[in-house]
Amino acid sequence: MATLDELFDTAGDRLRTAAAAPAPDRAATAGHLDLFLAALVEPLALDEVDTPRSAVTDDLAFHVGRASDALQSAQRLLPSPGAIPAGSHLLDASAAVEAVRDVIQSHHGPDRVPLSAYAYALSTGPAHHYLTRRCAELAWGAAQVASSLARDTLDSSAAAAFADVRRFLSEASVFGRDGTRDADAAVGALPLMLPVDPVQADSADRPQDVPAHLAEDCDRLSRAAFETLHHRSAHRMSGSDLQQLARWTAMQRLLAGRVLLRAAEELPEQAAAGLRQSAEALRESAQAWQKSATAWHRIVDTADPRSHPKLPAPGYEVVRRGEVVRLPQVLPHPSTVIARTAAVRVGQLLYGAEWRPELTTRPDPRKGAAILADARGPGALAAALYRLPATGWQLALAAPQAVSRARGGLVTDVFEHQAPGLKDHRFRPIAPQQLEALAAPYKAVLPAEQASAVSLLDIAGQAGVSVPRALLDATAHRGLAATAAQGWTQPREATARPVQPRLRPPQPQVLLRRRRL
Repeated sequence: MATLDELFDTAGDRLRTAAAAPAPDRAATAGHLDLFLAALVEPLALDEVDTPRSAVTDDLAFHVGRASDALQSAQRLLPSPGAIPAGSHLLDASAAVEAVRDVIQSHHGPDRVPLSAYAYALSTGPAHHYLTRRCAELAWGAAQVASSLARDTLDSSAAAAFADVRRFLSEASVFGRDGTRDADAAVGALPLMLPVDPVQADSADRPQDVPAHLAEDCDRLSRAAFETLHHRSAHRMSGSDLQQLARWTAMQRLLAGRVLLRAAEELPEQAAAGLRQSAEALRESAQAWQKSATAWHRIVDTADPRSHPKLPAPGYEVVRRGEVVRLPQVLPHPSTVIARTAAVRVGQLLYGAEWRPELTTRPDPRKGAAILADARGPGALAAALYRLPATGWQLALAAPQAVSRARGGLVTDVFEHQAPGLKDHRFRPIAPQQLEALAAPYKAVLPAEQASAVSLLDIAGQAGVSVPRALLDATAHRGLAATAAQGWTQPREATARPVQPRLRPPQPQVLLRRRRL
Protein backbone atom coordinates (compact mmCIF):
# COMPACT_ATOMS: atom_id res chain seq x y z
CA MET A 1 0.00 0.00 0.00
CA ALA A 2 1.20 3.48 -0.82
CA THR A 3 1.94 5.85 2.05
CA LEU A 4 1.45 9.62 2.12
CA ASP A 5 5.11 10.21 1.33
CA GLU A 6 4.96 7.88 -1.67
CA LEU A 7 1.81 9.54 -3.01
CA PHE A 8 3.26 13.03 -2.64
CA ASP A 9 6.50 11.89 -4.31
CA THR A 10 4.52 10.39 -7.20
CA ALA A 11 2.62 13.63 -7.71
CA GLY A 12 5.88 15.60 -7.68
CA ASP A 13 7.45 13.31 -10.30
CA ARG A 14 4.42 13.70 -12.58
CA LEU A 15 4.57 17.48 -12.26
CA ARG A 16 8.24 17.57 -13.19
CA THR A 17 7.57 15.40 -16.22
CA ALA A 18 4.67 17.61 -17.29
CA ALA A 19 6.81 20.74 -16.94
CA ALA A 20 9.62 19.25 -19.04
CA ALA A 21 7.41 17.79 -21.80
CA PRO A 22 6.06 20.07 -24.55
CA ALA A 23 2.35 20.88 -24.42
CA PRO A 24 0.73 20.03 -27.78
CA ASP A 25 -2.63 21.34 -26.59
CA ARG A 26 -2.09 24.23 -24.18
CA ALA A 27 -5.82 24.65 -23.50
CA ALA A 28 -6.19 21.01 -22.41
CA THR A 29 -3.02 21.24 -20.30
CA ALA A 30 -4.34 24.38 -18.62
CA GLY A 31 -7.60 22.58 -17.84
CA HIS A 32 -5.75 19.66 -16.31
CA LEU A 33 -3.60 22.03 -14.27
CA ASP A 34 -6.77 23.67 -12.97
CA LEU A 35 -8.07 20.26 -11.88
CA PHE A 36 -4.79 19.64 -10.09
CA LEU A 37 -5.00 22.93 -8.17
CA ALA A 38 -8.54 22.06 -7.09
CA ALA A 39 -7.30 18.71 -5.76
CA LEU A 40 -4.26 20.29 -4.10
CA VAL A 41 -6.25 22.18 -1.46
CA GLU A 42 -8.42 19.22 -0.46
CA PRO A 43 -5.91 17.59 1.96
CA LEU A 44 -5.55 20.93 3.74
CA ALA A 45 -9.21 20.99 4.85
CA LEU A 46 -9.66 17.44 6.12
CA ASP A 47 -9.15 17.95 9.86
CA GLU A 48 -10.47 21.46 10.38
CA VAL A 49 -13.04 20.14 12.84
CA ASP A 50 -10.39 18.57 15.12
CA THR A 51 -7.68 21.23 14.88
CA PRO A 52 -8.10 24.73 13.37
CA ARG A 53 -5.88 25.45 10.41
CA SER A 54 -2.82 27.59 11.02
CA ALA A 55 -2.17 30.92 9.32
CA VAL A 56 0.46 29.29 7.10
CA THR A 57 -2.06 26.77 5.77
CA ASP A 58 -4.61 29.53 5.17
CA ASP A 59 -2.03 31.58 3.23
CA LEU A 60 -1.16 28.57 1.10
CA ALA A 61 -4.80 27.92 0.25
CA PHE A 62 -5.32 31.62 -0.49
CA HIS A 63 -2.42 31.84 -2.96
CA VAL A 64 -3.48 28.59 -4.66
CA GLY A 65 -6.97 30.09 -5.06
CA ARG A 66 -5.48 33.21 -6.67
CA ALA A 67 -3.49 31.00 -9.05
CA SER A 68 -6.65 29.09 -9.96
CA ASP A 69 -8.47 32.35 -10.77
CA ALA A 70 -5.59 33.51 -12.98
CA LEU A 71 -5.50 30.12 -14.68
CA GLN A 72 -9.20 30.35 -15.52
CA SER A 73 -8.59 33.78 -17.01
CA ALA A 74 -5.89 32.29 -19.22
CA GLN A 75 -8.20 29.48 -20.30
CA ARG A 76 -10.79 31.98 -21.53
CA LEU A 77 -8.15 33.51 -23.82
CA LEU A 78 -7.19 30.19 -25.38
CA PRO A 79 -9.11 28.28 -28.06
CA SER A 80 -11.21 25.32 -27.02
CA PRO A 81 -9.19 22.19 -26.21
CA GLY A 82 -8.90 19.59 -28.93
CA ALA A 83 -10.46 16.18 -28.87
CA ILE A 84 -7.14 14.46 -28.20
CA PRO A 85 -6.47 14.46 -24.43
CA ALA A 86 -3.25 16.05 -23.32
CA GLY A 87 -1.40 16.46 -20.06
CA SER A 88 -1.93 12.92 -18.75
CA HIS A 89 0.93 13.50 -16.30
CA LEU A 90 -1.13 16.24 -14.64
CA LEU A 91 -4.09 13.90 -14.36
CA ASP A 92 -1.84 11.32 -12.69
CA ALA A 93 -0.64 14.00 -10.27
CA SER A 94 -4.24 14.91 -9.47
CA ALA A 95 -5.08 11.25 -8.85
CA ALA A 96 -2.12 10.93 -6.46
CA VAL A 97 -3.25 13.99 -4.45
CA GLU A 98 -6.81 12.66 -4.33
CA ALA A 99 -5.39 9.39 -3.02
CA VAL A 100 -3.78 11.41 -0.20
CA ARG A 101 -7.24 12.62 0.74
CA ASP A 102 -8.60 9.07 0.64
CA VAL A 103 -5.81 7.76 2.88
CA ILE A 104 -6.47 10.42 5.51
CA GLN A 105 -10.23 9.94 5.38
CA SER A 106 -9.89 6.16 5.78
CA HIS A 107 -8.77 6.68 9.40
CA HIS A 108 -12.08 8.36 10.33
CA GLY A 109 -15.64 7.16 10.20
CA PRO A 110 -18.54 9.00 8.55
CA ASP A 111 -19.17 10.90 11.79
CA ARG A 112 -15.47 11.80 12.22
CA VAL A 113 -14.99 9.08 14.83
CA PRO A 114 -11.37 7.80 14.77
CA LEU A 115 -11.00 4.30 13.38
CA SER A 116 -7.35 3.80 14.25
CA ALA A 117 -4.72 5.00 16.68
CA TYR A 118 -3.07 6.88 13.83
CA ALA A 119 -6.06 9.19 13.52
CA TYR A 120 -4.91 10.93 16.70
CA ALA A 121 -1.53 11.63 15.13
CA LEU A 122 -3.30 13.39 12.25
CA SER A 123 -5.08 15.84 14.55
CA THR A 124 -1.96 17.67 15.75
CA GLY A 125 -0.54 20.93 14.48
CA PRO A 126 2.76 19.41 13.24
CA ALA A 127 0.77 16.80 11.29
CA HIS A 128 -1.20 19.57 9.59
CA HIS A 129 2.06 21.36 8.81
CA TYR A 130 3.35 18.17 7.20
CA LEU A 131 0.44 18.25 4.77
CA THR A 132 0.96 21.98 4.20
CA ARG A 133 4.65 21.51 3.51
CA ARG A 134 4.14 18.69 1.03
CA CYS A 135 1.38 20.63 -0.74
CA ALA A 136 3.70 23.65 -0.90
CA GLU A 137 6.28 21.48 -2.64
CA LEU A 138 3.68 20.42 -5.18
CA ALA A 139 2.70 24.06 -5.67
CA TRP A 140 6.27 24.72 -6.78
CA GLY A 141 6.02 21.90 -9.33
CA ALA A 142 2.72 23.30 -10.60
CA ALA A 143 4.41 26.71 -10.94
CA GLN A 144 6.96 25.16 -13.29
CA VAL A 145 4.14 23.77 -15.44
CA ALA A 146 2.56 27.23 -15.59
CA SER A 147 5.95 28.68 -16.53
CA SER A 148 6.27 26.29 -19.47
CA LEU A 149 2.75 27.22 -20.59
CA ALA A 150 3.60 30.93 -20.47
CA ARG A 151 6.74 30.26 -22.48
CA ASP A 152 4.92 28.33 -25.23
CA THR A 153 1.80 30.53 -25.51
CA LEU A 154 1.67 32.92 -28.46
CA ASP A 155 -1.17 35.06 -27.06
CA SER A 156 0.48 37.77 -24.94
CA SER A 157 -2.56 38.17 -22.67
CA ALA A 158 -2.72 34.44 -21.99
CA ALA A 159 1.03 34.36 -21.41
CA ALA A 160 0.68 37.15 -18.84
CA ALA A 161 -2.09 35.22 -17.09
CA PHE A 162 0.09 32.09 -16.98
CA ALA A 163 2.89 34.23 -15.56
CA ASP A 164 0.53 35.32 -12.79
CA VAL A 165 -0.27 31.68 -12.11
CA ARG A 166 3.42 30.92 -11.79
CA ARG A 167 3.97 33.88 -9.46
CA PHE A 168 1.07 33.03 -7.15
CA LEU A 169 2.10 29.38 -6.92
CA SER A 170 5.72 30.32 -6.27
CA GLU A 171 4.65 32.58 -3.41
CA ALA A 172 2.46 29.81 -2.03
CA SER A 173 5.40 27.40 -2.15
CA VAL A 174 7.88 29.75 -0.49
CA PHE A 175 5.53 30.82 2.31
CA GLY A 176 4.28 27.28 2.88
CA ARG A 177 7.72 25.73 3.23
CA ASP A 178 9.12 28.55 5.34
CA GLY A 179 6.34 28.42 7.94
CA THR A 180 6.19 24.64 8.39
CA ARG A 181 9.61 23.82 9.81
CA ASP A 182 7.92 21.98 12.72
CA ALA A 183 6.23 19.52 10.34
CA ASP A 184 5.92 15.99 11.70
CA ALA A 185 7.70 13.86 9.10
CA ALA A 186 6.45 10.65 10.76
CA VAL A 187 2.98 11.26 9.31
CA GLY A 188 4.41 10.54 5.87
CA ALA A 189 4.45 6.80 6.68
CA LEU A 190 0.66 6.72 7.09
CA PRO A 191 -0.95 4.06 4.84
CA LEU A 192 -4.55 3.42 3.88
CA MET A 193 -6.49 1.99 6.83
CA LEU A 194 -7.84 -1.39 5.76
CA PRO A 195 -11.10 -2.87 7.07
CA VAL A 196 -10.97 -5.73 9.56
CA ASP A 197 -11.69 -8.32 6.88
CA PRO A 198 -9.40 -11.37 6.68
CA VAL A 199 -7.60 -12.07 3.40
CA GLN A 200 -6.53 -15.69 3.39
CA ALA A 201 -3.03 -16.74 2.42
CA ASP A 202 -2.82 -18.68 -0.84
CA SER A 203 -0.32 -21.29 -1.92
CA ALA A 204 0.02 -19.33 -5.16
CA ASP A 205 1.45 -16.33 -3.26
CA ARG A 206 5.06 -15.61 -4.10
CA PRO A 207 7.52 -15.66 -1.18
CA GLN A 208 8.82 -12.21 -2.14
CA ASP A 209 5.29 -10.82 -1.64
CA VAL A 210 5.03 -12.14 1.94
CA PRO A 211 6.40 -8.93 3.60
CA ALA A 212 3.81 -6.75 1.85
CA HIS A 213 0.94 -9.12 2.70
CA LEU A 214 2.19 -9.38 6.28
CA ALA A 215 2.17 -5.58 6.62
CA GLU A 216 -1.47 -5.49 5.48
CA ASP A 217 -2.43 -8.16 8.01
CA CYS A 218 -0.75 -6.14 10.75
CA ASP A 219 -2.69 -3.03 9.74
CA ARG A 220 -5.94 -4.98 9.99
CA LEU A 221 -4.98 -6.27 13.43
CA SER A 222 -4.07 -2.75 14.51
CA ARG A 223 -7.54 -1.53 13.61
CA ALA A 224 -9.14 -4.48 15.40
CA ALA A 225 -7.12 -3.67 18.53
CA PHE A 226 -8.21 -0.03 18.41
CA GLU A 227 -11.87 -0.95 17.99
CA THR A 228 -11.65 -3.39 20.90
CA LEU A 229 -9.90 -0.88 23.14
CA HIS A 230 -12.54 1.78 22.49
CA HIS A 231 -15.60 -0.54 22.27
CA ARG A 232 -16.30 0.41 18.64
CA SER A 233 -16.76 -3.04 17.17
CA ALA A 234 -20.11 -4.78 16.86
CA HIS A 235 -18.36 -8.17 16.99
CA ARG A 236 -16.79 -8.39 20.44
CA MET A 237 -13.89 -10.68 21.23
CA SER A 238 -14.92 -13.73 23.23
CA GLY A 239 -12.85 -15.82 25.57
CA SER A 240 -12.27 -18.37 22.81
CA ASP A 241 -11.13 -15.58 20.47
CA LEU A 242 -8.65 -14.26 23.01
CA GLN A 243 -7.22 -17.71 23.68
CA GLN A 244 -6.80 -18.56 20.01
CA LEU A 245 -5.50 -15.07 19.18
CA ALA A 246 -2.77 -15.51 21.80
CA ARG A 247 -1.83 -18.94 20.43
CA TRP A 248 -1.56 -17.76 16.82
CA THR A 249 0.38 -14.69 17.92
CA ALA A 250 2.82 -16.87 19.85
CA MET A 251 3.26 -19.06 16.77
CA GLN A 252 4.03 -15.98 14.68
CA ARG A 253 6.85 -15.03 17.04
CA LEU A 254 8.32 -18.55 17.09
CA LEU A 255 8.26 -18.82 13.30
CA ALA A 256 9.73 -15.33 12.91
CA GLY A 257 12.56 -16.29 15.27
CA ARG A 258 13.30 -19.40 13.21
CA VAL A 259 13.34 -17.28 10.06
CA LEU A 260 15.99 -15.06 11.63
CA LEU A 261 18.04 -18.03 12.79
CA ARG A 262 17.90 -19.56 9.31
CA ALA A 263 18.96 -16.27 7.72
CA ALA A 264 21.78 -15.86 10.26
CA GLU A 265 23.45 -18.97 8.85
CA GLU A 266 24.28 -17.03 5.67
CA LEU A 267 25.69 -13.90 7.33
CA PRO A 268 29.00 -12.96 8.95
CA GLU A 269 29.30 -13.54 12.67
CA GLN A 270 28.72 -9.92 13.72
CA ALA A 271 25.55 -9.55 11.65
CA ALA A 272 24.38 -13.05 12.57
CA ALA A 273 24.70 -12.27 16.28
CA GLY A 274 22.13 -9.47 15.98
CA LEU A 275 19.67 -11.80 14.26
CA ARG A 276 20.13 -14.40 16.98
CA GLN A 277 19.47 -11.81 19.68
CA SER A 278 16.27 -10.76 17.93
CA ALA A 279 15.22 -14.39 17.64
CA GLU A 280 15.71 -14.75 21.40
CA ALA A 281 13.61 -11.62 22.02
CA LEU A 282 10.86 -13.00 19.79
CA ARG A 283 10.97 -16.30 21.67
CA GLU A 284 10.45 -14.49 24.98
CA SER A 285 7.55 -12.58 23.43
CA ALA A 286 6.05 -15.88 22.26
CA GLN A 287 6.33 -17.26 25.79
CA ALA A 288 4.51 -14.22 27.18
CA TRP A 289 1.70 -14.68 24.68
CA GLN A 290 1.52 -18.40 25.42
CA LYS A 291 1.13 -17.65 29.14
CA SER A 292 -1.83 -15.42 28.35
CA ALA A 293 -3.37 -18.29 26.38
CA THR A 294 -2.69 -20.77 29.20
CA ALA A 295 -4.58 -18.56 31.64
CA TRP A 296 -7.78 -19.54 29.79
CA HIS A 297 -7.28 -23.23 30.59
CA ARG A 298 -10.50 -24.74 31.98
CA ILE A 299 -12.39 -21.44 31.52
CA VAL A 300 -15.29 -21.35 29.10
CA ASP A 301 -17.08 -18.40 27.55
CA THR A 302 -20.72 -19.50 27.40
CA ALA A 303 -21.37 -17.05 24.55
CA ASP A 304 -18.65 -18.72 22.44
CA PRO A 305 -17.69 -22.14 23.87
CA ARG A 306 -15.36 -23.17 21.05
CA SER A 307 -12.51 -23.64 23.54
CA HIS A 308 -13.73 -25.79 26.43
CA PRO A 309 -12.60 -28.77 28.53
CA LYS A 310 -13.38 -32.20 27.18
CA LEU A 311 -16.92 -33.10 28.19
CA PRO A 312 -18.16 -36.66 28.89
CA ALA A 313 -20.46 -38.28 26.38
CA PRO A 314 -24.16 -37.96 27.28
CA GLY A 315 -25.77 -41.02 28.89
CA TYR A 316 -28.40 -43.20 27.26
CA GLU A 317 -31.27 -41.83 29.32
CA VAL A 318 -30.31 -38.22 28.51
CA VAL A 319 -30.25 -39.03 24.80
CA ARG A 320 -33.55 -40.95 24.98
CA ARG A 321 -35.30 -38.02 26.66
CA GLY A 322 -33.94 -35.64 24.04
CA GLU A 323 -32.10 -33.50 26.58
CA VAL A 324 -28.83 -33.38 24.64
CA VAL A 325 -27.77 -29.76 24.16
CA ARG A 326 -25.52 -28.87 21.25
CA LEU A 327 -22.94 -26.15 21.74
CA PRO A 328 -23.66 -23.04 19.71
CA GLN A 329 -21.66 -22.47 16.52
CA VAL A 330 -20.17 -18.98 16.71
CA LEU A 331 -18.14 -17.27 14.01
CA PRO A 332 -14.64 -16.38 15.21
CA HIS A 333 -13.63 -12.77 15.52
CA PRO A 334 -11.88 -11.52 12.35
CA SER A 335 -8.73 -10.75 14.32
CA THR A 336 -8.35 -14.44 15.17
CA VAL A 337 -8.52 -15.37 11.48
CA ILE A 338 -6.10 -12.59 10.56
CA ALA A 339 -3.65 -13.70 13.26
CA ARG A 340 -3.71 -17.22 11.84
CA THR A 341 -3.16 -15.86 8.34
CA ALA A 342 -0.16 -13.85 9.55
CA ALA A 343 1.29 -17.02 11.07
CA VAL A 344 0.80 -18.81 7.76
CA ARG A 345 2.61 -16.04 5.90
CA VAL A 346 5.65 -16.20 8.19
CA GLY A 347 5.59 -19.99 7.80
CA GLN A 348 5.54 -19.59 4.02
CA LEU A 349 8.66 -17.48 4.26
CA LEU A 350 10.34 -20.22 6.32
CA TYR A 351 9.00 -23.45 4.76
CA GLY A 352 7.53 -22.46 1.41
CA ALA A 353 4.17 -21.47 -0.04
CA GLU A 354 2.56 -24.86 0.62
CA TRP A 355 3.08 -24.80 4.40
CA ARG A 356 0.08 -24.79 6.71
CA PRO A 357 -0.10 -25.11 10.52
CA GLU A 358 -2.28 -28.21 10.21
CA LEU A 359 0.48 -30.28 8.60
CA THR A 360 1.38 -33.27 10.74
CA THR A 361 5.02 -33.33 9.61
CA ARG A 362 7.32 -30.33 9.63
CA PRO A 363 8.98 -29.80 6.24
CA ASP A 364 12.60 -28.85 5.84
CA PRO A 365 13.11 -25.08 6.09
CA ARG A 366 14.22 -23.13 3.09
CA LYS A 367 17.81 -22.05 2.73
CA GLY A 368 18.78 -18.82 4.42
CA ALA A 369 20.01 -17.38 1.13
CA ALA A 370 16.57 -17.85 -0.42
CA ILE A 371 14.88 -16.20 2.57
CA LEU A 372 17.22 -13.21 2.40
CA ALA A 373 16.69 -12.93 -1.34
CA ASP A 374 12.91 -12.88 -1.00
CA ALA A 375 13.08 -10.38 1.88
CA ARG A 376 15.65 -8.22 0.03
CA GLY A 377 18.35 -8.50 2.67
CA PRO A 378 18.60 -8.79 6.46
CA GLY A 379 17.66 -5.15 7.04
CA ALA A 380 14.46 -5.41 5.01
CA LEU A 381 13.68 -8.75 6.68
CA ALA A 382 13.98 -7.17 10.13
CA ALA A 383 11.86 -4.20 9.02
CA ALA A 384 9.13 -6.54 7.78
CA LEU A 385 9.12 -8.67 10.95
CA TYR A 386 9.13 -5.51 13.10
CA ARG A 387 5.47 -5.03 12.25
CA LEU A 388 4.55 -8.15 14.26
CA PRO A 389 5.61 -6.90 17.74
CA ALA A 390 4.57 -3.32 16.94
CA THR A 391 1.03 -4.55 16.28
CA GLY A 392 1.14 -7.14 19.05
CA TRP A 393 1.76 -4.35 21.56
CA GLN A 394 -1.55 -2.80 20.54
CA LEU A 395 -3.35 -6.14 20.80
CA ALA A 396 -1.95 -6.73 24.29
CA LEU A 397 -3.06 -3.28 25.35
CA ALA A 398 -6.62 -3.91 24.14
CA ALA A 399 -6.98 -7.51 25.39
CA PRO A 400 -7.91 -6.67 29.02
CA GLN A 401 -10.81 -4.60 27.70
CA ALA A 402 -12.06 -7.66 25.83
CA VAL A 403 -11.67 -9.75 29.00
CA SER A 404 -13.71 -7.22 30.94
CA ARG A 405 -16.51 -7.24 28.34
CA ALA A 406 -16.69 -11.05 28.34
CA ARG A 407 -16.70 -11.46 32.12
CA GLY A 408 -20.47 -11.97 32.34
CA GLY A 409 -20.36 -15.27 30.44
CA LEU A 410 -17.16 -16.80 31.82
CA VAL A 411 -17.50 -20.03 33.80
CA THR A 412 -15.06 -22.65 35.08
CA ASP A 413 -15.16 -26.19 36.43
CA VAL A 414 -12.20 -25.67 38.78
CA PHE A 415 -13.51 -25.43 42.34
CA GLU A 416 -10.82 -23.01 43.54
CA HIS A 417 -11.72 -20.55 40.80
CA GLN A 418 -15.47 -20.66 41.16
CA ALA A 419 -17.64 -18.05 42.75
CA PRO A 420 -19.73 -19.21 45.74
CA GLY A 421 -23.18 -20.65 45.12
CA LEU A 422 -24.68 -23.04 42.56
CA LYS A 423 -23.07 -26.08 44.20
CA ASP A 424 -25.05 -28.56 42.08
CA HIS A 425 -23.54 -27.32 38.80
CA ARG A 426 -20.22 -28.44 37.35
CA PHE A 427 -19.56 -25.05 35.70
CA ARG A 428 -20.03 -21.94 37.78
CA PRO A 429 -19.09 -18.27 37.24
CA ILE A 430 -15.45 -17.41 37.84
CA ALA A 431 -14.36 -15.44 40.87
CA PRO A 432 -13.12 -11.84 40.59
CA GLN A 433 -9.58 -13.00 41.37
CA GLN A 434 -9.64 -15.32 38.36
CA LEU A 435 -10.87 -12.49 36.14
CA GLU A 436 -7.86 -10.47 37.24
CA ALA A 437 -5.63 -13.45 36.52
CA LEU A 438 -6.90 -13.54 32.94
CA ALA A 439 -5.91 -9.93 32.31
CA ALA A 440 -2.63 -9.95 34.24
CA PRO A 441 -0.50 -11.92 31.70
CA TYR A 442 -1.01 -9.24 29.06
CA LYS A 443 0.91 -6.87 31.31
CA ALA A 444 4.05 -8.94 30.71
CA VAL A 445 3.44 -9.02 26.95
CA LEU A 446 3.88 -5.25 26.57
CA PRO A 447 7.61 -5.00 27.50
CA ALA A 448 8.38 -8.24 25.66
CA GLU A 449 6.87 -6.87 22.45
CA GLN A 450 8.69 -3.58 22.89
CA ALA A 451 12.01 -5.39 23.33
CA SER A 452 11.40 -7.44 20.18
CA ALA A 453 10.54 -4.34 18.17
CA VAL A 454 13.63 -2.46 19.37
CA SER A 455 15.87 -5.42 18.57
CA LEU A 456 14.52 -5.70 15.02
CA LEU A 457 14.84 -1.96 14.48
CA ASP A 458 18.49 -2.15 15.54
CA ILE A 459 19.14 -4.77 12.87
CA ALA A 460 17.46 -2.65 10.23
CA GLY A 461 19.42 0.42 11.32
CA GLN A 462 22.76 -1.42 11.20
CA ALA A 463 21.92 -2.58 7.68
CA GLY A 464 21.12 0.97 6.60
CA VAL A 465 17.41 0.32 6.09
CA SER A 466 15.15 3.09 7.35
CA VAL A 467 11.83 2.18 8.97
CA PRO A 468 9.73 5.36 8.83
CA ARG A 469 6.73 3.46 10.15
CA ALA A 470 8.50 3.12 13.52
CA LEU A 471 8.14 6.84 14.26
CA LEU A 472 4.44 6.72 13.39
CA ASP A 473 3.95 3.64 15.57
CA ALA A 474 5.68 5.36 18.48
CA THR A 475 3.31 8.32 18.18
CA ALA A 476 0.29 6.01 17.98
CA HIS A 477 1.45 3.97 20.98
CA ARG A 478 1.85 7.08 23.10
CA GLY A 479 -1.66 8.12 22.19
CA LEU A 480 -3.04 4.69 23.02
CA ALA A 481 -1.27 4.58 26.38
CA ALA A 482 -2.58 8.04 27.26
CA THR A 483 -6.20 7.18 26.46
CA ALA A 484 -6.31 3.55 27.62
CA ALA A 485 -8.76 2.79 30.39
CA GLN A 486 -6.58 0.20 32.20
CA GLY A 487 -4.84 1.45 35.28
CA TRP A 488 -1.72 -0.65 34.59
CA THR A 489 -0.95 0.91 31.21
CA GLN A 490 1.12 3.63 32.82
CA PRO A 491 1.62 5.07 36.32
CA ARG A 492 -0.95 7.56 37.44
CA GLU A 493 1.60 10.26 38.10
CA ALA A 494 2.90 9.91 34.51
CA THR A 495 -0.49 10.22 32.89
CA ALA A 496 -0.48 13.07 30.41
CA ARG A 497 -4.15 13.88 30.69
CA PRO A 498 -5.72 13.95 34.13
CA VAL A 499 -9.02 12.16 34.44
CA GLN A 500 -11.83 14.64 34.40
CA PRO A 501 -14.58 14.12 36.96
CA ARG A 502 -17.87 13.02 35.52
CA LEU A 503 -20.62 15.57 35.46
CA ARG A 504 -23.47 14.75 37.77
CA PRO A 505 -26.99 16.01 37.30
CA PRO A 506 -27.81 18.83 39.70
CA GLN A 507 -29.56 17.61 42.80
CA PRO A 508 -32.62 19.50 44.07
CA GLN A 509 -31.86 21.51 47.16
CA VAL A 510 -34.26 21.27 50.06
CA LEU A 511 -34.65 24.44 52.08
CA LEU A 512 -35.19 23.73 55.75
CA ARG A 513 -37.14 26.23 57.80
CA ARG A 514 -37.56 26.25 61.51
CA ARG A 515 -41.03 25.49 62.64
CA ARG A 516 -42.60 28.16 64.77
CA LEU A 517 -43.78 26.96 68.15
